[in-house]
Amino acid sequence: MDLVERYIAAVKRELPTRSREDIGRELEANIMDKVDALEEQHGPLNQQQVNDLLLEMGHPRTVAREFYPPKPLVSVQLMPIYLNTLYMVLGILFVISSLEVATRWLSGSEMTLFLLMKGLLSSFLNAGYFAFTWVTIAFIIMTRDNKKQQDNDSCQWSPTQLPSALNNWQHIRLQDIFTDLASLLFLALVIWYPILRPGPDIESIFNNETWTVLQWFTPIIAIGVVNSLWQLRTRIWTRRLLGINIGVSSAFAAMALWLMATRPILRLDETTWEGTLSVASIELSVLVFVFVVLVISLYEVIRDLRRLTRL
Repeated sequence: MDLVERYIAAVKRELPTRSREDIGRELEANIMDKVDALEEQHGPLNQQQVNDLLLEMGHPRTVAREFYPPKPLVSVQLMPIYLNTLYMVLGILFVISSLEVATRWLSGSEMTLFLLMKGLLSSFLNAGYFAFTWVTIAFIIMTRDNKKQQDNDSCQWSPTQLPSALNNWQHIRLQDIFTDLASLLFLALVIWYPILRPGPDIESIFNNETWTVLQWFTPIIAIGVVNSLWQLRTRIWTRRLLGINIGVSSAFAAMALWLMATRPILRLDETTWEGTLSVASIELSVLVFVFVVLVISLYEVIRDLRRLTRL
């Protein structure tokens, strides 16, 4: 049975030293039981039949993992909390990165849209690597230190303590919350940057009428930010949250309609863009963006109204 011995040796090489002999003896007993059963049916086995039997059992590495499964760095019990924490931290960093890059974009005369996106990606990735490393290390330590506590918690529970059953759509995704937060804070920064960072060369990119209306629109943005933070705390759609979301989305739809009816939206100097883009093409691009905002806002209003009727 040279093939059996080689197979068992290959399995043992994939195991920790302290477990090799015990698991090797158990595996040998299992294989020999199968060999004996086949010999009772077909007589003595030749090398090809033994080879087929070992192929059926699986690769030695796979068999070793069945006897001694690898321990994850973060325990299964902590994995949902770990993922939520990681998403939350990365979401906050995305918001911060958006504000940081938007500040540089508004203050830099040579900052193009491509450099804006590149700066946002670079800033977010640099912060994200650091956050991912330390959040993971923290949960690895928690996995090692709290194993006994997790076992106690898994035993001390009651079905009566479980939350009410919810529809799938009632769960608010973290990525949706942080996307809304980043968008709202970015818009607020664009509107108020000339006032927050006054200077002789710093002025609003909007024309005077549009800028005035957008400043009066800031309370709606603030309500949207508070609503997003409230969603972050509850993570479940309620009637009140849906009502606020409908109001904010309706206000954004109304603002988008007003902007589409206002010409021009931006304050642009033709000499600055001469040789690159025409003022008309820039204004058209802004109108397309505003139209997309209008469509998204109307979609969210209709979606949340339907959800409200289902609660």
